[in-house]
Amino acid sequence: MNRRTGRKALRIAKRVATHLVLVGACLFALFPVYFIVITSFSSLPVEAISASSLIPRPSQLTLASYQAVIYNSPQPGFSQMLVNSLIFGGSAAAAGLLLAAFTGFALSKFNFPGRRTFVYFILAISLFPSFVLILPFYLMFDHLGLIDTYLGLIIPYSAGAVVFSGILVKNYMDSIPDDIEEAALVDGLSRTGAFFRVLLPLCLPILALAALLAFVGPYTDYALAQQFITSNSLRTLALGLFSNYSYTTTEGSAVWGVVTAFALLMSLPIFAAYLLFQRYIIGGLTLGAVRG
Repeated sequence: MNRRTGRKALRIAKRVATHLVLVGACLFALFPVYFIVITSFSSLPVEAISASSLIPRPSQLTLASYQAVIYNSPQPGFSQMLVNSLIFGGSAAAAGLLLAAFTGFALSKFNFPGRRTFVYFILAISLFPSFVLILPFYLMFDHLGLIDTYLGLIIPYSAGAVVFSGILVKNYMDSIPDDIEEAALVDGLSRTGAFFRVLLPLCLPILALAALLAFVGPYTDYALAQQFITSNSLRTLALGLFSNYSYTTTEGSAVWGVVTAFALLMSLPIFAAYLLFQRYIIGGLTLGAVRG
């Protein structure tokens, strides 16, 4: 009886210790987010924020930083930069995802000479850091007159989405039995009809995940946008967050309340997209891990 009680107590102690470690890890990971939120609502400067002010009194909370971002931004305002970012991110995600779906389908369901070599080639391209491609893209698009245009950024963003998302879709389609497509063909569908009406709906989880990843990259990109955008009318949120002079004081120090408020407002579309496609995204992550 004593031995059984001791084993039970040991199991309980291990479980409690495990939960304490997990809770500590979660708090450690969430603290920066909490600090950003508190700073965006706080009327105190960052240097005045201490451990005692991390749980602020209602009198210390203010919406002044958010009002400064939305109403007091220089031209282009926050709304214009948001529209530009959504155009770049949404267009790149849509074009890249469509091309990635065709690419994944071709690499998965078609047998052609050099297919394995082509897959390895795409994987090799994905290993190159994005900033390596800035100069070749700039020289090519400058010759074509596409610098400082929507199309000049959408094309490289879409190309980047195809490289990564195409492999994701290909690996997922590999897990779909060929019998499903063959049954659709027997029922009278063409190869194109089987792709759009049978295979594509089955790939919704991985497509949702690929779409989110393809959107987040262009939406938050700074390096490529900094080189390709020269006019204020095309300025994106990333450029506004990092290089807008209005968010510094006359002494040159950052107004962190405004900066954090800007960052939180900028993250809302990503958060909304995740909530909208949460079921498919989680399915893509779990099924991709099991089937890939």
